[in-house]
Parts: sequence; C-alpha cells; structure tokens
Amino acid sequence: MQVAGVEILWAVVGGSAILLILAIGYVVVLVQSHRRVMQAQQAKLEEVRTSEEKFRGIFDNSLAGIMKFSVDTWAISDANEAIMDLCGCSSLEDLQSCMSKLPRSSLESIHDSVTKYGFIAEYEIRTTRKDGGELWMLFSAKKMENGPSAQAVVVDITKRKQFEEKIKEQRALLDQTQDAIMVVDYDGTVTFWNAGAEMMYGWSRDEMTGRVLEELLYGGARRKDFQEAMEDIHRFKEWNGEHYHTRKDGKEILVESRWRTVAKAFNGKLQILIVNSDITEKKRLESQFIRAQKMESVALLTGGMAHDLQNILAPIAMSIHLLEPKVHDEPGLAILKAVGESAQSGLDLVKNILTYGRGIAGERAAVNVIHVVDQVLSLVERGLPESVHLERKLSGQTPSVLGDVNQLKQVFLNLCVNARDAMPAGGVLTVAIANIDADEGLLEYNPHADRGPYVVTSVADTGTGIREEDVDRIFEPFFTTREQGSGTGLGLSIAQGIVKSHKGFITVQSVVGEGTTFRVYLPALVEPVS
Repeated sequence: MQVAGVEILWAVVGGSAILLILAIGYVVVLVQSHRRVMQAQQAKLEEVRTSEEKFRGIFDNSLAGIMKFSVDTWAISDANEAIMDLCGCSSLEDLQSCMSKLPRSSLESIHDSVTKYGFIAEYEIRTTRKDGGELWMLFSAKKMENGPSAQAVVVDITKRKQFEEKIKEQRALLDQTQDAIMVVDYDGTVTFWNAGAEMMYGWSRDEMTGRVLEELLYGGARRKDFQEAMEDIHRFKEWNGEHYHTRKDGKEILVESRWRTVAKAFNGKLQILIVNSDITEKKRLESQFIRAQKMESVALLTGGMAHDLQNILAPIAMSIHLLEPKVHDEPGLAILKAVGESAQSGLDLVKNILTYGRGIAGERAAVNVIHVVDQVLSLVERGLPESVHLERKLSGQTPSVLGDVNQLKQVFLNLCVNARDAMPAGGVLTVAIANIDADEGLLEYNPHADRGPYVVTSVADTGTGIREEDVDRIFEPFFTTREQGSGTGLGLSIAQGIVKSHKGFITVQSVVGEGTTFRVYLPALVEPVS
C-alpha cells in the first residue's frame, strides 16, 4: 500500500516536472518567436526607412522637378528642389502661386486626363517663372493609389522650345527669299526645300523631301554637271557655277548655284547647302542688250562705210553722162556702160546698207496688210516649185497700219523667198495674219516697242531650220546661212530696218530639221475716238 503510494507520488512529481519543462520550453519558444518577430519588424522598419531615405534622396536630388498635388484643388503637398529652381520659387507658397498661373486650358486638360485615365504624359505647357521669364515645361503626372492626389514630374524644355522657335523663324526667313535654298545629303537626297525652291521648280516641299536631286533637276546629259559639282564638293567643300535645271513642268531654266558643305549640329554628319538663283531672264536680257549693242555698232560701222562709198561712187555715176558724148567708138561706150552699171549697183548696195541702219522714211499712209500680203503671195506663187505648197490664212478683219506699201511688200517678199529657199526638198509655206495686244512678256524681248494693238504677219516654213547659234546673227548685214555666192546677206537686215522704221519689230523661232517662223509686228492704226 505504501509502495503504491510512493509510485503514485513519483508519477505525479514526474508528470509535474514534464509539464514544467514543457511550459518552460513553450515560454522559451514564445520568447524566441517574439524576438524573431521583433527582429523582422525592426528589419522591415529599417528597410522601409532606408527605402524612404533612398527615394527621398531621389526625390530631393532629381534633376527633374517632382511634386505631389491634389488633382481636384491643385493644392501642392510636397515638392523637390528641382521644381523650385525650375519655377524660380523658394517656398511651397511661391510654387503654389506659380502653378495657379498655368493656362486654364492646361489645368483642365491635366485634370480630365488624370481623372479619366489615371495619368497624363509629356504635356507641353507654356507659362512664366516667378520673375516673369518665359518657361516651357513638359508635364507628366500619375494618380496615386490612395486619395485624389497625384505625383507629377516636370522637365524644363524652355531652351529646346526657344531653339525650335528660332529654327521656325529662320525657316520663315528662308521661305521669304526668292532664291531656292535646299539641303541634300552626300548621296544627293533632299532633306530641306524652302518656299523659294517650290516657286522656282514647281515641286512642293513634301514632294522633294527624300527624293534624289540629280534625278529630278538634271535630265539626260545634264547629270554630268551634277556629278562634276559633287566631285568638287568632296574635294574642296564648295562649288560655284551655272547649271541648267529642269522644272516640274519640263521647262529648262538657267540657275546660278552656290554649294557649301555644312555639318549637322547633333552628329557632325556632312550635308550640302545649295542656294540657287534663277538667272534665265537676266541672261536673256544681257544677251538682248549685247545683241542690241552689237547691231547698233554694226549699223554705225556699215553706215559710215556706206557714206564713204557713196561719196566715192556718186561722182563716178555722175561722170558717165558727161563722158558719153565724148566717146564715139563702140568699145569705149561699152566700157562706160559697164562702169555706170557697176557704179549704180554700188549705190543701190549703199542704199540697202543705209536702210538697215536707219530704215527708209518713205511715204506713210493707212495700209491694209491683208491686201499687201495677198499681192506678194500672188507674185510668189508663180515662182514656187511643185514640191512647195502655199497655205494662205488671210481671212478676217484686221485694222490698217501706218506704212509704205512698197517697203512692206519688200519685207514680205523677202521673207517668203527665204522660206521657199529653206525647203529644197519641198514642204509647206504658211502665211497668216492676226491681231494681238502686245503684253509685257512680248515687249520684254522688244524693249523699243510700244504697248498696244499690233497686226502680226507670220511666214512659216517646214524647211531645214536655223541653228541656234545662228539665230542671233541672221539680221546682221552680210550674214547668210546660204552657200557662198548665193546672196548678199542683206535681205533680212533690210527687212528689219524697214519694219523698225515702221515702229514695229520682227521675231524668229526655228528648230533645225522642223522649220522656221518669222513674225512681223506692225502697230495697228487706231482711229481716234470722236
């Protein structure tokens, strides 16, 4: 009984010890667990603190302006130093004042976008700094998860926008010039094309950008000119000269061209700046002026020579009549006759030369050009070979001109004979009469002519044509495109002198192998209004 009681006692003691040990172990486990939780929380707090310090450092040290604001009220709760400097502010109150001056349309756009989509990206705003200076900002914002607040990142793009404005101003200035200004890569691809180039060539900026200059402006054999200029650019970094270019409408123009090598600002890549001036009209006027001076000089020279010859030949012609009564033998009379004929022929030649220089005064009366031309054609038609067909276009009413009938007949006869001779293999001789009002374009080529109505007589053939280099010389005295000995070369020069004395002018258009057209412009006789 006693033994059983002892065993029970030991069992109770042992159980209590075990329970105590378990309790102590549980307490130890709880303490360690709590310590670990505390350590974890401490580490988490440290991590949060470190993260907060890290992001605060980024917030404060960011080169971009950062601020937190209310989407609804635009109240600013936090801002970094960068946005303060950007706006020229020293406190949140100053910054709040600056932001309140943003354009109303900008504030509304930011509010609507952030509210609807939760963000707005790279929105450009033009405003002012605290000191009144211009400020362009690139505004991006994202709504925060908790509450109506948003965080904005603001970048100062004032210099970029001012640079863009400067470029726009420079482009506007470049577009004001009448010169064609373009920029091409070293492979000839167009990267810039100003308004002057659009007007000069007919291609728009959009049509030319990205196109190869050589393919559009330099047709056929002209490509060699482009390649030679490119060679000089590669060697000497510049080129100046004259080029023939083809417009969009196919018309060829002469340009004075200046090429320079320039480097792109951001990558140093070389490009070619080209400035072209249309000198087609300038060259034409220069050529016209030189030709007029030349013709005037020739007229003065031949006129002076003609007067001297007239002074030499006139006494000879007058002496023949005095010598004839004193010469009785047939051989002597034959010699005198030959001398007289030669002297008279020389005087006629002198008369023609003087006609070229100053025209012939003659009698001036109202002349119906259709009647004059009709009489000339009736005469010409008898001498035309069967291979030449004559077309008359003389119908209609034309006003009269003030002139000399015989002199005008000489002009039209000369032109018709020349047209006939230009068609040895046959062809069509077309003579037409029309009425026109001389415009500025026509008078530019004939500066001595007056504005007003003209009667125009055109004589066209389908013959051999005149070479381009000879067209400017055909009115010179003694110049002829015929074989030597086939004429004096005075026909056209005399015709021009007569027409000039009638206050008119003659034009010529010719294509080798296709034919020639002469046009005689005579001022129409306008009846005075009573």
